[in-house]
Amino acid sequence: MGQDSIAEAGIDIESVIDAAPIGGFIAKIVMLCATVALLDGFDTLAISYVAPVIADAWKLPKQAFGPIFAAHYLGAALGAAMFGVLADRFGRRPVIMACTAIFGIFALSTPLTHDFTSLFVVRALTGLGLGGALSNVISLVSEYAPSRARATLVSIMYAAFPVGGVVGGPLSAHVVANYGWEAVFVIGGAAPLVLLLGLISALPESLRFLVAHDAPPERLATLLRRMSPTPPEAGRITVGERSSSGREPVREIFSKEYARTTTLLWLSSFVTQLVIVYVITWMPTLLKEVGLPLSRAIITSAMFSVGGIVGSLLLARMIDKQKSYRLLVHAYIVAALAIGLIGISTASTGWLFAIVCLSGMSIVGAQVNLSAYSSTVYPTRIRSTGIGWIIGVGRIGAILGALVGTAFVSAGLSFETQYLLAAIPALLAGIAVYLARAKHRLAAA
Repeated sequence: MGQDSIAEAGIDIESVIDAAPIGGFIAKIVMLCATVALLDGFDTLAISYVAPVIADAWKLPKQAFGPIFAAHYLGAALGAAMFGVLADRFGRRPVIMACTAIFGIFALSTPLTHDFTSLFVVRALTGLGLGGALSNVISLVSEYAPSRARATLVSIMYAAFPVGGVVGGPLSAHVVANYGWEAVFVIGGAAPLVLLLGLISALPESLRFLVAHDAPPERLATLLRRMSPTPPEAGRITVGERSSSGREPVREIFSKEYARTTTLLWLSSFVTQLVIVYVITWMPTLLKEVGLPLSRAIITSAMFSVGGIVGSLLLARMIDKQKSYRLLVHAYIVAALAIGLIGISTASTGWLFAIVCLSGMSIVGAQVNLSAYSSTVYPTRIRSTGIGWIIGVGRIGAILGALVGTAFVSAGLSFETQYLLAAIPALLAGIAVYLARAKHRLAAA
């Protein structure tokens, strides 16, 4: 049955999903996608935790790790953009599985590296899968989430990314001390390959994607029975955004309707990732440089991710309750203040922990909910492309964030000055979100 004939029956999939209970089926999707995000976060930050050890073992200067940190984000930028387009064409499910396999295989290959060049290449290839996986689990969860809880469910899923950092910090400290840095990547590579078996058996395709691509009614009925206790007949399903401009997804996100919002969200994602990556990737090395033991430097850095988890969920719940994303702007202002204070907080361990945690709560919370907000801007037919390119541009900011650390260290900037400078882009991100929201509200009206 074609979409035009289905549309005559008048049952909109948006209404069906919004009315569905948040039961076991949706919880399973969130859990599977959250596990992908958790392993994504672990493998993303693993290199920053072991960088001081590799530097000592290979006799590399700490500045050499700026390009290595950046290599991951270069791959992630390409992966998010490329796999976002592929997911809008072939579906979220196969792309998520392919990306999980890619980052698992190349993380597992990391212990085989032996010098700067080989580590750079393997980190870039690992990033390719990491970037593609993250953008598409965001799309999949947002497309199954009822609008009344979309920010919360996307944030619960995405909060697993900083959980990977929280788990990775103490775990890496223990593993490195007892088994060597190579064992960190054995864990980071084997776990996604085990998870892949669960994704193959249990992860469904996006229902909105299937309806938008005129999937067989029987396939839709199977998913609806799993999602809702009182599903409509499969033959009566339509999709509220049936019409298509006929443009390619990349061209459509820059159409008159979306160009300004796309540009502002790109800017916001770019500077947010720049700040986050600079703070989290260089913090263990910089804290060790100012006199903290490596184990304490790693655990302090992990507090940034702990704050990110708490901040993501709190901010998402407040956004869903108020039905407004204006709190994103407030989060960026708090982030700028907190990050600026990190540089003058090393005298007290407790104060340093608190400020690093607050920085993570605000800037990571803003990043996670920026993704949730982005999922409301684009329709199903271009959602993975839109989110993928936003995340991809963010990864380019992440590349710069990694390299900024190299520039700061080479310039001999003090610890205090580095974090004061890192606070400035957070304000710019808040301004961009404010302007994007104004445009989005106007378009909705």
